[in-house]
Amino acid sequence: MDNFKKIFTSFVTNSLKIIMLVIVFGAIILGMKFTTSFNLALLLQVVFYVGSISIFYKLIKNKNFSNKNIILYVIGIGFIARLLWLLNANTVPVSDFKTMYNSALDVLNGNFNTLHGNGYIARFPHLTMMVLYFTFMMKVFPNALLAIKVVNILLSVVTIYLIYKICKEVFEKEEYALTGAFIAAIFPPMISYIGVFCTENIAIPFYLGSIYLFIRFIKRKNGLGILALSGILLSLGNLFRMVAAVTVIAFIMYIIIYYGGKVSQKIKASVTLIASFIIILVITSFTIKSFGITEFQLWKGSEPSATNIVKGLNIESGGRWNEEDAAIPELCDYDYEKMEKMSNEIIKERLTKTPPMKLFKFYVEKFGSQWRVGDMDGVFWTKLSLEDNEMIVDFSGKNIPTFQWFYIVIILLTYLGLFNKRRIKNEVINLFYIIFCGYGLSYLITENQSRYAYIVCWLFIIFAVSGIERIKTWRSS
Repeated sequence: MDNFKKIFTSFVTNSLKIIMLVIVFGAIILGMKFTTSFNLALLLQVVFYVGSISIFYKLIKNKNFSNKNIILYVIGIGFIARLLWLLNANTVPVSDFKTMYNSALDVLNGNFNTLHGNGYIARFPHLTMMVLYFTFMMKVFPNALLAIKVVNILLSVVTIYLIYKICKEVFEKEEYALTGAFIAAIFPPMISYIGVFCTENIAIPFYLGSIYLFIRFIKRKNGLGILALSGILLSLGNLFRMVAAVTVIAFIMYIIIYYGGKVSQKIKASVTLIASFIIILVITSFTIKSFGITEFQLWKGSEPSATNIVKGLNIESGGRWNEEDAAIPELCDYDYEKMEKMSNEIIKERLTKTPPMKLFKFYVEKFGSQWRVGDMDGVFWTKLSLEDNEMIVDFSGKNIPTFQWFYIVIILLTYLGLFNKRRIKNEVINLFYIIFCGYGLSYLITENQSRYAYIVCWLFIIFAVSGIERIKTWRSS
């Protein structure tokens, strides 16, 4: 097993050294397309990044400051940045988020039509929990939109702290843990999405909490109980952003390849994780269905998942949403079997009749476009969500080069981290590489949106810290 472990680790690391170049060059090329002109938005970005980074560097090098004070500074910077972003842009739900919010209003009034039949939420039942969350906020708070934004800020601050805890487990040094938390505090997607009414804002802390507990388990600091809790947290996050199956598979792969020596240990751990994850999902789904809230189970709506894959295989649209493929349900009169049959036929045709080189080029470009955007389109969604179509300080369009170039630095550090030999000995980092590979592959299949990368954008923070560790190793050698 040790030989397979070494071969697998080497294969993943060396493969990523090639694959990551697509993101590196894609991000740089996109950054070069921004026309930088001096304005208030650019000035504020430069002052914020240069100022906060300079202060953090001085704090972490000054032995008179305790780690507790530094983490308070980091959390404070993160909170202030997010609060100012919210104050700068008065956002409201738009697009799918507006549909969810309006559905929540209907549910509040006892109307469940959108969750039944061919209603939008019935077609995509993975959005159900967000609808119910919106309904709850409307019921409890007079100003539900403001309350949701406040919760987003609080959860994002929790995310900063969770990244601190995860980095402390992975790198086993306070300095690197603080660095990871600081990057999270000023990371563009985590700031720019704070006013967007997306499911990721709720799901990310649950994902990270699950990962933290999983790492505690594999480092043998806790027993199977903590692994079960990890599965429960991941399942709760999955209820809001239903892509956690990829993380479950990554956990199982890590257990099989890296954890324990006995097969029985691996089986017990795998069964515990899967059972705890599935139980929460099944209980929740059957409960809301039995109360008549939904017509379908959360994992299978009135529209087959194949329609999403069809969009993801549309070369002309770059794998993005397009009217041609979006019309499939209507063309099939919303008949499930007809939609599935038609979608599978289109998928087969596109995979078999497209020239191999054209298909290869399409996948490379799709992969790059998925991960190259520095804010994961957070600014775009913020601008789209504006109630009065204006920001106090306009950070849209050409005014976000600093966000992109900051992300480029993170991606370059990510790439350097692949050459960090210390991480080869400390195997925990491989968990995050497996998770990234999983989501990278899944996004090649499904519809392409930069926002979809947001749910796992924190991976690059951990990778970047590994890159910083590599630089420090070079300097000390």
